[in-house]
Amino acid sequence: MPSSTLDRASRLARRGRYAELIGLLEPQIPIYRDSQRFYYLLGIACLRTGDGGGASAYLRRAEQLDPENLDTLLGLAALDLKRGETAKAIEVYLHVQEERPGDRLANRALRFIREKDSEERIPKLVDEGKFDRFYPKPAGLPPAAIAIIALVGVAIALALLFPLARNWYSSEREARSPRPEVAAVALSDGDRAEPVESGGSYRYILTDKAALESFDRAKAFFQAYRDNAALIELNRLLGSNASPSIKEKAKTLKNFVSAPDFRTVKDVPSYGDLARDPALYEGCAVLWKGRAANIESDPSGALSFDFLVGYADKKRLEGIVPVDFGGAHVNVAGDRPLELLAIVRAQAGTGLRLEGVAIHELSDH
Repeated sequence: MPSSTLDRASRLARRGRYAELIGLLEPQIPIYRDSQRFYYLLGIACLRTGDGGGASAYLRRAEQLDPENLDTLLGLAALDLKRGETAKAIEVYLHVQEERPGDRLANRALRFIREKDSEERIPKLVDEGKFDRFYPKPAGLPPAAIAIIALVGVAIALALLFPLARNWYSSEREARSPRPEVAAVALSDGDRAEPVESGGSYRYILTDKAALESFDRAKAFFQAYRDNAALIELNRLLGSNASPSIKEKAKTLKNFVSAPDFRTVKDVPSYGDLARDPALYEGCAVLWKGRAANIESDPSGALSFDFLVGYADKKRLEGIVPVDFGGAHVNVAGDRPLELLAIVRAQAGTGLRLEGVAIHELSDH
């Protein structure tokens, strides 16, 4: 990956030329889709130009690529603080203090939050252009020697990739969406003219209109961070008579699913939903309460058990699903109610299984 483009973006950031930075990097989203530094720089530039939507989108993508990057978390905390979501911001600032004691930005923000009428003062700071005191700074530049070497590499890379970036920018330049990598996956005129195939055997049979609407809904759900709902639409397309081109783009969109956590998972399917059509929910996250039975583990830390869905209070059993935690080193008590976060794996021939992500032990009361 050419690095000197990002070095140039860093120089623009240090000089406060954020609009130029955005103009430099945005056309190259398809090239840098897996670069945390790329999305961090774009997010900070959007913060400082007042584009909250763009800042949130780019910083959240940077967080997906490197969840432990504290500067990215500080940028997201500033957005939370600006929106008045003080509790979320405090949680991040305390985490940063714990991981990086003495962090000046986290300390400054927490002092401000503790002050009287801090929430009422936020709009005034924004209006006066003083809220940027809570924004993190872009990363520093690499050594000059590395930059010189990178210049050679970027000249070659740009010669090869410029046509791709130019064509993408021309066709996809639109109002910045919350997840630009999703917006970049678009149906062509040919896709929309012939969205389905005739003949063949499929799990789902869609009309032209239904196939197009399903694809568009999937993108809309992704932009609303409703990844489960988006996955259902994509799984339906992949198991349907949709055209091969649309299916390939559906597969591309599935790569943008965020890692679930207890706070963000939405549109959780029920056990009944999964039992009726497991394939439709492949890859979706579930957040269920219940108990564990038949617990087995091995020296590597891998753990498996049967999850008794809905049986947390020992009154109603909705169903039993096998769960695997591969090397996660989690502890599960069979005699305690649990809350399970897991991903649905419903591959043909293996039946319904869950890939464990995390587990919380609940109170018996």
